[in-house]
Amino acid sequence: MLIPFSTAFGLLDVAGAIAVWPPMSFVIGLVAAATVVAIRANTSGGSERAGLIGARGSSLRRRYLGEHATLSIAGASVALGFVVEFLFRGYVWNGSGTSWWRVAAPLVVALVGVAATLAVIRTRGSGSPERPVSPPIRRSWISFSSRGALIALALTAVAVAATTIAAGIASSPNAEGEWVWLVVPIPNAPDVDPLRVTFYGWVYGVPALITLALLVITAWRGLDRSAARSFLRPEAVAIERAARRRTAGSIVMLSTGAALIALAAAWRLVGNAGSTTTLTIEDASGAATYDVAWRFAELASLAGAAAPIVEIIGLCLLLVVAGSLVPSAVEAVAPAPATSTDVGYAR
Repeated sequence: MLIPFSTAFGLLDVAGAIAVWPPMSFVIGLVAAATVVAIRANTSGGSERAGLIGARGSSLRRRYLGEHATLSIAGASVALGFVVEFLFRGYVWNGSGTSWWRVAAPLVVALVGVAATLAVIRTRGSGSPERPVSPPIRRSWISFSSRGALIALALTAVAVAATTIAAGIASSPNAEGEWVWLVVPIPNAPDVDPLRVTFYGWVYGVPALITLALLVITAWRGLDRSAARSFLRPEAVAIERAARRRTAGSIVMLSTGAALIALAAAWRLVGNAGSTTTLTIEDASGAATYDVAWRFAELASLAGAAAPIVEIIGLCLLLVVAGSLVPSAVEAVAPAPATSTDVGYAR
């Protein structure tokens, strides 16, 4: 049976609305992350991590398990917090006041997670070496991090900051003095009051900028402190390098994922303003429709369209971090821990 055109068009609208619905972004991100984690778990990339198990590796396990578990929990918390915040704001919160936390929330949760990881590194993850590695090697915050991952984090942070500053400058205060409006003039009706729409103003932007700065600083401190600590013993250097790469990668991915979620939230607010194209005014003489246009409406619409994609990428990164404790195939069948002759003295 043929479906009427109007019905088909309505179904397409519903499908499009579901596709950009934030919980759907979470589902897609979860599927993508599960695929990545499954591929990792069935490859041979865990050969060095396998050395962390076994009786002789207990000191290594104690040293790194805490920070890895903390990062895994933090990744899950940011991702789940994204869904909880949306459901709370959309279905529970009564709407009184401004949801100033909307953009900053994922950054706050990630900040807490990275700070907790730094605390674990400073306490359980550090200490005097059992047998010092000689000669000592100077390491910095970039020693165990991927350059590409660091660049991605930097670009994401710049995008969040640039969006926040540009939108904040364009915003205007409401009657309560909160900078949450975009004032759009009506070009072909100068006597009509400008249209005021909810926008990504300073009320949302200032908390996001402050939290973003704190997150970047804390992530840098975490990377630096993790890299600078001494190795336990010469024969475990290769194993510890793998563990520190895992810590550094998770810190960067967690920070990048949270920043992407915040960027998507900002772009959704900006996109909502760009979607307003007409204004209809009804009076005793009838209804009059006016075109609504502002300088960057097309750019705002593009940002709104890109927001779900950015959201999915961010959630995928966060959920990959959350699944980082899934054991690899190599670890599942690992033999007794490697000795100095197996691992060598690589530095």
